[in-house]
Amino acid sequence: MLLSDKNKSLFALFLSAMFFGSTFIIVKNLLVTFSPTFVVFMRYLIASIFFLIIGGIPKKETIKPGIILGFFLWLGYISQTQGLVTTSTINSGVVTGFYVVLTPFFSRAINKTLLRRNNYIYSILGFVGIVLISITDFSQIFGNIFTFICAIAYSMHIVFVERYVRNKSISQLMAVQSITGAILCLPLLKTNEFSNLIDYIIPIIFLGLVVNVGAFYLQLYGQKIIKASTSALILSLEAIFALFIGILIGGEVLNLISWVGVFLVMLSIFLVIKE
Repeated sequence: MLLSDKNKSLFALFLSAMFFGSTFIIVKNLLVTFSPTFVVFMRYLIASIFFLIIGGIPKKETIKPGIILGFFLWLGYISQTQGLVTTSTINSGVVTGFYVVLTPFFSRAINKTLLRRNNYIYSILGFVGIVLISITDFSQIFGNIFTFICAIAYSMHIVFVERYVRNKSISQLMAVQSITGAILCLPLLKTNEFSNLIDYIIPIIFLGLVVNVGAFYLQLYGQKIIKASTSALILSLEAIFALFIGILIGGEVLNLISWVGVFLVMLSIFLVIKE
């Protein structure tokens, strides 16, 4: 039986979350050699070239929305990648996942969507969880703060995708989004880092094509039909994927208080989904 357009969109968002969740440990390993800015720049550069090839020169109507999307995505990437310098992949995935709670607030303020009263309670619950994750290891607190900024930026990105994606070319929007992100990286870029690029070309290409191209294309495709709050809920599965990858592949461990924090953040996400 053929999938309906809605089910295709839901499946696209699920795949997007899976791709996003796979990136944390890859980025963490790359940061041993490269700066956060260089990693983000290469991801954007690869995506820019790809989308210009398949979508052509962006039309005027995609420039402004693409720049807005590009700015918030760049802010999310930079803050998340900088956070991974000092925090674990598990913490990064869980704290990033808090955008699912923030998205309805921004969607209400920007797109005038309805917000349930319980969202305020769930937001506080999730924030307490983030605090617990952060205070158990003060060496990771700044990384967690950067990642919280990332959650804010990602939620804003989802809200503006909801606002602008309908009736516009996804490829052209993403071309402008990617070019904007690459340009914003230029002032902080260290050119000597290109000398090590060839040794890490496979994980960088993976991030650029599978994630910056594949995952974000799937996200925008899904959000043509699925509203921002629901999209954020599905995309929050990114945190679950990051959690298990960090434990099973990265060999990371959490203490009891950190697990309580993870539980509270996940609970806040679940309650929003249930609502």
